[in-house]
Amino acid sequence: MTAAATPSVAEPTVKRKLRRRPPAAIRNGRALMIAIAGYVAAGLFILLLGLVIGARGVSGIILPALAVVVPIVVLCILTVRLTRTRQVWALALVVGWAAVVAVAVGFLIATMASRQPDANATFFAQLLLTPPFFLAVASAWHFLRGARWFNGEWEHPLKADESGARPISAPLVVSAPPAPADSVPSAAHATAGTAPLAAAGAPAAPVAPGMDGHEPEIRPIVAPEVAAPASAEAGRPLVSVQGLKKHFPIYGGVLRRQIGTVYAVDGVDFDIMPGETFSLVGESGCGKTTLGRTVIQLTPSTDGRVVFDGYELADVDPEDMRPLRRRMQIIFQDPFGSLNPRMPISDIIGEGLLAQGLTDRQARDKRTEDALELVGLRREYTRRYPHEFSGGQRQRIGVARALALGPDFIVADEPVSALDVSIQSQVLNLLLDLKRDLKLTYLFISHNLSVVQYFSDRVAVMYLGKIAEIGTVDQLYADPRHPYTVALLSAIPEADPRRRRKRLVLKGDVPSPAAPPSGCRFHTRCWLRERLGNPERCTTEDPALRTFGEEGHRVACHFAEDISQTTVEQATAEAPAVVAAAVEGE
Repeated sequence: MTAAATPSVAEPTVKRKLRRRPPAAIRNGRALMIAIAGYVAAGLFILLLGLVIGARGVSGIILPALAVVVPIVVLCILTVRLTRTRQVWALALVVGWAAVVAVAVGFLIATMASRQPDANATFFAQLLLTPPFFLAVASAWHFLRGARWFNGEWEHPLKADESGARPISAPLVVSAPPAPADSVPSAAHATAGTAPLAAAGAPAAPVAPGMDGHEPEIRPIVAPEVAAPASAEAGRPLVSVQGLKKHFPIYGGVLRRQIGTVYAVDGVDFDIMPGETFSLVGESGCGKTTLGRTVIQLTPSTDGRVVFDGYELADVDPEDMRPLRRRMQIIFQDPFGSLNPRMPISDIIGEGLLAQGLTDRQARDKRTEDALELVGLRREYTRRYPHEFSGGQRQRIGVARALALGPDFIVADEPVSALDVSIQSQVLNLLLDLKRDLKLTYLFISHNLSVVQYFSDRVAVMYLGKIAEIGTVDQLYADPRHPYTVALLSAIPEADPRRRRKRLVLKGDVPSPAAPPSGCRFHTRCWLRERLGNPERCTTEDPALRTFGEEGHRVACHFAEDISQTTVEQATAEAPAVVAAAVEGE
């Protein structure tokens, strides 16, 4: 493919400041305040139920109980809602209300013994009043712990029209005018789950045959006029990732204390330009999927920045992320486990539309059918369930689900790894056609280096949570400069079975991401380090991702200049006999 521009990582332009996700202290305080409201409402329900069953003085207790409970519930919910404004007076209001509840309940607990002669009734009444007292005290304490979050700035939620999201109420595709007979492809080429290409290059969908048994008519599908993101006009990256980290804590012991950390993604930097296909390759467990999910905030990041078309995504309030979800979608790796077997296809694809506010069932079904037709499936497939489809058709349904919201950026997490080779080519060509017609941008995750070479504009090689090398397809495949990249490229099989390619086999296993090696993370398996006499720098200094050679080609290796065709051939020839025999037998 023709490589796109490869700018270096630069400071992205931020359009506006999105609302931050509340810290854990604020979220805990809100939950405790809502728990008070739920506890009081449940207590009133149980009290009224007992009175109705016992039929004792019901009329004289209902109104006083409602007069006490309803204001408490309303004030608890209202104060929690007001904390979203991040105003200081909202903090004072919620803490003051929690203090009022705690003092009132504490006063009742302390004075109840003198007012109630029945000791058993007093004990159980005090026992029932104890939970709201502690809940109110704990809620006030948590809000005071997170007092810094209340900065007094008015922040309004991000709206869909402000985010640049495409409207979802309009049809996803429109039918083209009837094509001349000589330009319409033969229906014999159409198969279930596969659509030929129309003259304009857009996918065409076969229409179901009628009752008379005639061949289905091929109706071209034309993609709608789609405006490119604003960042494309200014030459800015659509996605900018800077120092992104995602660490998972390891808990153990009786008290479930943190005893370690899994460094799944540990400081990653790259840019993705509009209309570009940026690929991630590497061994299993190196953090590719975690990186893709963290970029679109399906997994919250631990540290670093992710700027999508001028919006910083790290630790954003879920209400502000909702409009941006339309512009960022993911195609999951497993075409079987990613589809709910109990839901029809119309609900699986339309679930995202419903979450985005498209409540009109007819409009939702119409857009779902358009999405299916766009990926080469029949419109009537919306009434079927996932078990009625093949693996390739399921993957197309996953693509249709991602396209239904009209995204600009799609994370394709190994979308063809679970498919047959013949089906892989169909899905890959479909993704390329959709990229051209809908002006999409891909973050493509794959193990297959041949697929990456065919499909990508730029490639980043990951190893143990870090980027080892990044560059265009031509730069990376013609002149790799990291020992790990050289070893990966040597494993690509030759199409001609008569030609045997010498493979550079790495020794040992991939280290655990919970205990990564010091210095360069690849030094425990590095063949170049052995040839250079095991320099100490590899074990003590973490190599930075520096520019090498042409613009856009960056490598994280201290001795990238020492790699040449001669050194690679010598390292391959010096492989142990046992390893060489095993490779030849593969």
